[in-house]
Amino acid sequence: MRGLAIYTIESMINDVDLKKEFEKVRDIPYRIALSPDEVSDDCLGKAQKLFKILEESGYEVRYRLCKIRWSTMDLPKEVDEKPHDDDCSHAYLEVRIDGQWKLIDATWDRGLGKIFHINEWGEEQEMAIPCLERMSPEESVEHIKHITTREGIIADLEESGEFYRALNDWLEKCREAGKGNEAGIRS
Repeated sequence: MRGLAIYTIESMINDVDLKKEFEKVRDIPYRIALSPDEVSDDCLGKAQKLFKILEESGYEVRYRLCKIRWSTMDLPKEVDEKPHDDDCSHAYLEVRIDGQWKLIDATWDRGLGKIFHINEWGEEQEMAIPCLERMSPEESVEHIKHITTREGIIADLEESGEFYRALNDWLEKCREAGKGNEAGIRS
């Protein structure tokens, strides 16, 4: 890694190339991989892409995970009723700016703007999913190592694969419907 510079909020916000890269990653349609051989464009997959970009740009960046429950997301019945583990983890990043760690979360793509908050570059970002408990940076890295093994992915898909497929399908319907209620979007 190149030497880390001290960045200010202003320098980061005004970095047009970094803003474009953030938006490019954020606007990859959110989708949970349904096999260990697929590329995952879920929160962790997007965090991994953005981590590389930020690190290559000279920023000090780290992974963070928090514990979540899918049931806090007010998903439609046809998704929520599929078998799954309600307890899950959510991945996001922190980048050191002005000596402080700032949250960066590119989870939800612009196509989901009617159902989820979409983070913008240069604003104080919100956690994409309600967080129950944050893991330390060290715990986050260890948990990521575990859940990204082939065995970890297969075990997760055996338990929650039907739910992930239903979630992916519903999110795609929401995008295709132009974010209207015909996709089952709750107002």
